[in-house]
Amino acid sequence: MASLEAVRLSKRYGDRVAVDDLSFVAEQGDILGLLGPNGAGKTTTIRLLTTILRPTSGSFRVAGMDGDDPAGIRRRIGVLPESSGYPNRQTGAEYLRYSARLFGRDRAGAAQIADRLLADVGLSDRAGSRISTYSRGMRQRLGIARALVNDPAVVFLDEPTLGLDPAGQLEVLTTIRQIALHRGATVVLSTHTLTEVEQLCNSLLILHHGRVRAAGTVEDVIATAGRRIGSTRLSDAFLSLTNEERP
Repeated sequence: MASLEAVRLSKRYGDRVAVDDLSFVAEQGDILGLLGPNGAGKTTTIRLLTTILRPTSGSFRVAGMDGDDPAGIRRRIGVLPESSGYPNRQTGAEYLRYSARLFGRDRAGAAQIADRLLADVGLSDRAGSRISTYSRGMRQRLGIARALVNDPAVVFLDEPTLGLDPAGQLEVLTTIRQIALHRGATVVLSTHTLTEVEQLCNSLLILHHGRVRAAGTVEDVIATAGRRIGSTRLSDAFLSLTNEERP
């Protein structure tokens, strides 16, 4: 069974179309790269699939739950939004323990989850430090840990490496790879960085003006576009698919 599926999913605001007739499938353990220029519909797609927004039309399923069961879906997903706020006065451990308690864990269970996740994202040595002292990269890794407190089947990450230096990017990308490899979760990675997709993703969805321009494995998307433009580079394939005007 597909871990994530959308069928003709659309979101409109009056005459403006944010997502138009979106259909795709992602399997368990996939890392799906969600690509597109600014305004392509990436963040709207994530907000639809995470039940923050209601679709205008179409349907979707997440972790076996229908889109009309938002409470069920939210129990089975983890989300790192593009802009995350953190309680600066809390320590990393306190923040994760509190998050785990929100999912019904008792104090002992929440403490165990916090300790394990801090170790998983390489923050054990800063567990007792206030979040206000964390670098941006550390905050992003903490945010990923927060997205994992409920052992989700699907994890949505919106621009997780935005603004990070190369060392911070590498740390976050390594963490993302481990989520799919060791947890078996499906990861939806929204990014502008094509090298991240080439390094991490085994499937790809390219959006432009809210519509799907390409979907499939990274290799298939490059090969299909490459036959038309005479290139084997993802950057060339992406540009050829997103430089065209709205039909």
